[in-house]
Amino acid sequence: MKQQKVRGLDVILQIGAHRTASTSFQTYLRQNGTALAQMDIGSWGPYRLRKGLFHGIVPNPALGIGPEHLARAKGKIAMHLDRSAQKGLKHLLVSEENMLGKMRHNFFEQALYPAAGERLARFVGAFDGSVKALHISLRCPSTYWTSALSFCIPRGVRVPREKRITALAQSPRTWRDVITDIAAATPDTSIFVSTYEQHASAPQTLLSYLLGHAAPRPKSPIWRNRRPSLPELKRLPLGMNERAQLEAHIHDNRWEPFTPAQRAAFQESYADDLFWLRAGADGLAHLLEDPKPQETGYPAKLDFAHKGHEHDARYRLASPR
Repeated sequence: MKQQKVRGLDVILQIGAHRTASTSFQTYLRQNGTALAQMDIGSWGPYRLRKGLFHGIVPNPALGIGPEHLARAKGKIAMHLDRSAQKGLKHLLVSEENMLGKMRHNFFEQALYPAAGERLARFVGAFDGSVKALHISLRCPSTYWTSALSFCIPRGVRVPREKRITALAQSPRTWRDVITDIAAATPDTSIFVSTYEQHASAPQTLLSYLLGHAAPRPKSPIWRNRRPSLPELKRLPLGMNERAQLEAHIHDNRWEPFTPAQRAAFQESYADDLFWLRAGADGLAHLLEDPKPQETGYPAKLDFAHKGHEHDARYRLASPR
């Protein structure tokens, strides 16, 4: 019997990105599940989705995952949406950063989420019309790549050599490209954008922006999946060449693979992306931010609110602060 389309339940896909406090946001949703349910808000996270409801949405012939798996995934999602609607939920946040792609794939392609558009078209389609909005959190590429590498090196990714570091620094793909690809692939879905720098430590503020009303405050500060410290990286069982490569990029008691010039270029590129978003993003996306952002690290400290190519002509960033 064909599943009826769910009515009265708006789904928001929270798609990461990785290393933007997405795990902390998911923890916040879990810890406040009861309070949110009383507000008719539900959530699904990675524990429920990976190898579960989302299995089969993205084909992988090497693993034997084909079209029949997509049909099963759509059926399971429809069934769980029906259950959520029957509970009286009005909003459902589905948070899983791997919808965008995998960090390892980014390293291999030396670019930010090159298949984001194709993947999001599949995930939005799997919800059969129930997805009303997407949310993506951005982070300055210099700290995004450094955090992503620091997180993945203990999990089997090799310490990058100079050639790979340079390729990452020179990659032309920006967050604007990622958002544009997603918008083209999901034309009937609103896209909301926030920044790690402003909302990493304030999940309740982010949720209130997404829902349009107040959200419960966390009982205590939440910070999950922190970037490994330098001592933790130095304790890894690395080979001689990898260890030498790691130690060649230790500066001010932290591992920093990019040069000051590369970091400054990343920051200028990020400033351009935020300038585009604040100017309306060509009607493709909406930026969620406080009117008077607090000093939460760069880009705030670098005054990214007013920078772009026009500003840089008058004041070029020489080095990160």
